[in-house]
Amino acid sequence: MVNVAVAGVGVWGKNVVRNFHEIEKANLLFCYDPNDTSLKWVKDNYPQIKVTHEYKNILNNKKIDAVVIATPPHTHFELARKALEAEKHVLIEKPLTLNSKDAAGLVDLAQKKRRKIMVGHLLKYHPAVGEMKKRIENKEIGEVCYFHSQRLSLGRVRKVENVMWCLATHDVYIAVYLLGEYPERVSAFGKSFLQKEKGIEDVVFLNLFFKGGMFAHIHASWFDVEKVRRLKIIGKEKMMIFDELAPFCKLKIYDRGIVVKENAVEATFSVRDGKVIIPQIEDKQPLKEECLHFIECLEKDKVPFTDGEEGFRVVRILEAAQASLKQGKSVKILIS
Repeated sequence: MVNVAVAGVGVWGKNVVRNFHEIEKANLLFCYDPNDTSLKWVKDNYPQIKVTHEYKNILNNKKIDAVVIATPPHTHFELARKALEAEKHVLIEKPLTLNSKDAAGLVDLAQKKRRKIMVGHLLKYHPAVGEMKKRIENKEIGEVCYFHSQRLSLGRVRKVENVMWCLATHDVYIAVYLLGEYPERVSAFGKSFLQKEKGIEDVVFLNLFFKGGMFAHIHASWFDVEKVRRLKIIGKEKMMIFDELAPFCKLKIYDRGIVVKENAVEATFSVRDGKVIIPQIEDKQPLKEECLHFIECLEKDKVPFTDGEEGFRVVRILEAAQASLKQGKSVKILIS
């Protein structure tokens, strides 16, 4: 049995509390939040869980093995640092931190303290994403050409980090996972409409350039008329679309493409139109799978699927993209 505390019981933190409460091998002992309303929600729904306004009450509790941090990103570093110093394992919601220096510091501290650090790269635990990865590795879609994603909504607007750090983080780690490598360069363009005085971008277009010619195009916005969570992988043989919000058939595989015929004069191109394949996807909730994996890593001393080093590398990419936003040009990504 792993004794767990949750730091942050906001909109997402409530989901985290619910999932850990439902896991048999997890014992959710404590919830921390400075907000009275959030703690009242815990007491009303889970009266057996202790609540506190003071984070130190979690840190000083020797019974607690792990802390799950579901607070705003700008608080991640200090909360995680203090938890690791108190010799707690940590699961931190994405992004790991808002700069690579802090991210590297947490990874180093976790190694020094011999504690696990895991990042909530949630969609890597989605069975549809796993199915896409399997088909790419099996060469079913042929040579991968590019990745395209949209993550759009009307709200929730953040006051510290821009929409890239808030939403596009998901698409960055999915692109890296599916394409099987880290990008070499990034270019980003964005605009601030709602908080111009702070320069916090509400919409961002992000391009990641990979060795060998692959690229990923990511569109993120919290100032859009539609709520969209969709990504595409275009291969030379087949194409895949994952629509996270679709009630059914979230993953579709299109046996379509362009046929190129070379001749002595010039190449000709024709459309090859085939069937649409809808694979059967396991009915598993990614957050529950993420929480179960964290507990398993602690019980069996396993390296997390989304460990701190991966979190650091994703922050490196976002950091380079932030530099591109400010400089107006592509920026080389230094992963190591």
